[in-house]
Order: sequence, then C-alpha cells, then structure tokens
Amino acid sequence: MTPRDREILTSIAESIRRIEGYVDRSGPAWFEDGMALDAIAKRLEQIGELAKRLPPEMLARTAGVDWKGVKGIREVLVHDYEGVDVDVVTDAVATELPGLLRAVEALLSGAEG
Repeated sequence: MTPRDREILTSIAESIRRIEGYVDRSGPAWFEDGMALDAIAKRLEQIGELAKRLPPEMLARTAGVDWKGVKGIREVLVHDYEGVDVDVVTDAVATELPGLLRAVEALLSGAEG
C-alpha cells in the first residue's frame, strides 16, 4: 500500500466516523434535520471522490464492497440540483457504510478480505 493509498483510506474512514457522529448526535430522525442531512450528504460526496482516487488493485482487495456504488453516490448527490435525495442518503448510511468502514479498516490493518 502506498502512502497515498493509506491517506485516502484513512480519510474515508474518518468521513464514515463523522457521519456516525452526526447520526448519533441528531438521533433516530437525523434525516429530518436539514443540517445533519446536508453534512452527511457532503461526507458521502467526499467518500465517493476519495474512492475514485484508489487504484483498481487496491479496490480488488476488498471482497463485498460495491466500489462502483461508493463512487456513484457522489455523482447522484452532486448532480441532484433540486436537493438531497433523502432515500439515497439514508440507505447509504444504514446499509453501505458499516461494511465499507470494516473493509477500509481491514485494508489499513493489512487484513484484507
């Protein structure tokens, strides 16, 4: 793993942890809090952008991660000029981020899988 790859993965993990913090602070109805929703959407955009910078061989080392989806959520959020798609954001937070964090942490610790 290159230092650049490590930096990117660390940034992805940090963004996920921040999202978890925003959700915890805002409570179960976090998606109804405009500020929390905007902050989480911004972090998801950042995760998608960072994922684009990882080389294919790094992405291939993580089984079960939909990297195309991780990168694609950025496009959905950035190009939705009418506002944030709450369903996209809540689905990503509930179903995608926990596994992504586990995969990123495994890569950072050297235990890919």
